[in-house]
Amino acid sequence: MGYRSPSSEGGFLLKSIPFFHFAQLLFDSKDLARKAAVILKAILEAQSPCLSEIAQKMPGTPEANYKQIQRFLARTEPKATWLRLFQTNAPCVLGDPTEVPRPEAWRTSYVGTLMDGKTKGFWLLTLATPFRGRALPFHFITYSSKTIADEESSRNLKQLNVLATVKDSLGEKPLVFDREFSYLELLEKLVAERAHFVIRLNLSSLPPRLTNAAKQSIALTIAPGETEIHRRLYDKGRVPINVIGVWKPGLSEPLWVMTDLQPEAGLQIYFQRMKIDESFRDLKNLLHLTN
Repeated sequence: MGYRSPSSEGGFLLKSIPFFHFAQLLFDSKDLARKAAVILKAILEAQSPCLSEIAQKMPGTPEANYKQIQRFLARTEPKATWLRLFQTNAPCVLGDPTEVPRPEAWRTSYVGTLMDGKTKGFWLLTLATPFRGRALPFHFITYSSKTIADEESSRNLKQLNVLATVKDSLGEKPLVFDREFSYLELLEKLVAERAHFVIRLNLSSLPPRLTNAAKQSIALTIAPGETEIHRRLYDKGRVPINVIGVWKPGLSEPLWVMTDLQPEAGLQIYFQRMKIDESFRDLKNLLHLTN
């Protein structure tokens, strides 16, 4: 079931959510849990991640509420708290990046320029585990062209650094990423950390250079309705991967997936991600973020 706006059906969704009970799962202090419950409810009412807009939906004056949110954030560690939502029995971990536009934030230090080269905003990379057919976020990082330039970093390095937070919790769970993550540096990092992975291949702007054990180049070709499997290929001759492609009838293009697992298992895991993507879209639509 998709998200229903707070105004629909008499605010059914907001009334049915046990905010305080949920907040108690995140905070040991009842005082912090009560404050968190108020803020969480206001986030849904505001349908925005902006503190100023959230403050307007809390009881009291927006000015006092804004200061209350700032004090709450100073007393807590949101990222460490969010890790409590990690599902240890989940079959995989999903990674989802999205652009967050902030067109009015000209003086905000962490806001840069999005991929179109014009819009002000930043990137949000969310990690989540499957939960009851949906996705439950448990970690995130943000970065932008501005923070990357200030830190003399890169988008790839920012994405790689997120692995340091979750690598000890992964166990045998594969990381499942979309095509933005089909680059060599990430593959090498995953192999070095002995982390399993399932990643959709980017065959447009960043096509892989694949070779077999005999160092022969392999072209990924497939006809509609077919399934193609390549075992023990190498990305740029350095990282061993299995590749599987499927072109389902009615689709305009095939789906290619690379993994260190058996290719058939990797494809089934990626299909699960595609089903769960609806919850990511719900979250983005709720907070008015782009896809």
